[in-house]
Formats: sequence, C-alpha cells, structure tokens
Amino acid sequence: MKKFMPIILLFILFSIAVLINVTKPIISLNYNTIGVWWWNNKLDDSYIDFAKDNGVTEIYYYTSTFDNKTEKFITNAKSKNIKVYWLTGEYEWIEDDSELIGLISNFFYFQNNSKFIFDGIHFDIEPHQHPDFEEQREKILKKFLNLVVKIRKNFPSLFIEFDIPCWLDDIIEFDGQKLELYKHIINYSNRVTLMSYRDSSDNIYNFAKDEIIYAQSINKSINLGVETQNVNDDNVTFYEEGNKFMLSELNKLKKAIPENFGIAIHHIVSWKNLK
Repeated sequence: MKKFMPIILLFILFSIAVLINVTKPIISLNYNTIGVWWWNNKLDDSYIDFAKDNGVTEIYYYTSTFDNKTEKFITNAKSKNIKVYWLTGEYEWIEDDSELIGLISNFFYFQNNSKFIFDGIHFDIEPHQHPDFEEQREKILKKFLNLVVKIRKNFPSLFIEFDIPCWLDDIIEFDGQKLELYKHIINYSNRVTLMSYRDSSDNIYNFAKDEIIYAQSINKSINLGVETQNVNDDNVTFYEEGNKFMLSELNKLKKAIPENFGIAIHHIVSWKNLK
C-alpha cells in the first residue's frame, strides 16, 4: 500500500487543482470584442485574471476619481492585452451637465499626465431612470439626444460610446432628420452597446434586430449586452441558466450577426459568480 501512496497523493492534488481552477472558461467565446462592465473599482486581482481567462478584450471601468490606483488598474489590464474605457453616467446630466463637464476635465488631465491611459469613454446615461420619464418621455428623450450631440461635437476626436436599451424607437426630429432615437445615438457615437438583455441567442437577436440592421447599414459596430445578475425577470438574465449555457448561446449568436459586432457582459462580479 505504501508504494501507492505517492500516486494517490498526486491524484488527490491534481483533483483539487482541477476543482479550484474555477476561472477557466468552460467554453471559449468566439468574438473579436468581448467587453465587461466593471462597476466596483475595489475588486482584487482575481477578477482581472478571470477576465483574461475568459477572453475579455475590453473593460468599462467605473471611477469618479483619476489617481494612481486608476493608472495601476489600466497598467495591469493592458499588460494582459485588455483595453480600458472610462465608465460613467448619471441620468441627472440630462438636466444639468455641469458635473459631467468637470469630470471630463479631470479625465483629460489624467489622459495628458499618465503613462497608461483610457481608450475612450463608455457612457451609461439612462433617460428612463429620470423620475419624470413616464410623464415627460418625449421632452426627456430630446434632452438626452441634445446631450449626446453636445458631447460628440465638443470632443470630436475622442472615442465615445453609449449604453442604450433596445426600445428607443421614439421618432425624434433633430438637425432636419426625423429618425428613431436609437438611429440618432448610433449616428453620433463611435459605437453603442445595446442592453439587449435576454437569455437566449434567438431572443437577444430579435430584441436587438432593428439596431443590428441599422448599424450594419451605415458600417457601424455595436456590442450586444447580456445580463448575469439575479433580477426579478428571469427572461432578461442568464443568472438561472449559468455560465456554460450563456457562453454556448453567445457563440450561437455570433453566427447571426456581422463579424465586427461584439458582446458585453454585465457585470464582472455577477459573471464571475455565475454557477
């Protein structure tokens, strides 16, 4: 029995190593662009290792301050060939953008004085969060569009993208054009990320079909977003189905969309915790 002990011990150690190696993806995603929202900037390095192991190519990193910690995170991510975009957004900016202007000023100071910098800005400004949205929908959506255009015109050389839901079909007249709002936003952005939160490849595609067709028609790239949090409606999240099922569905989705389209997963903590 003693001569078999080393073999048994090695087998046990190997089994433990396999079991604890939970960050390795079960299925590899076949996308050129795989983004992830990073709302908590106090996470430890295991999360960025998880992102790397799962093929993430870009991170939307939230911060309201730009300091050594920010630069350290960007340095770490870029050492793993992951781009980093500054993630920010408040619905209040639709009414008063003074705070936003101040933050963008701080952003540019950081960009001009740091060795490793952001690749652009990822805005998550959601007009439907406005408390008066139901009563003043058209007015608030027009203000939102005005803010998008103002940002674009003030910073023409900056890579700018917006998160948008898949139901911005309201017809808005702007600059002589009457278009669905999502078309205006796509026109004035380098890229949009759709909150196409559904829990199957077919439902994701059908939910985002209009935006997919329009973006493709004007040679714009978009990201299709999926949810992994535990939310009230199971139809909008992969929380119940788990990681293996989600990755399989996303690879099915890849076959139905243009080659230059990507995906984005909301968000790093809930994704890492998926069963």
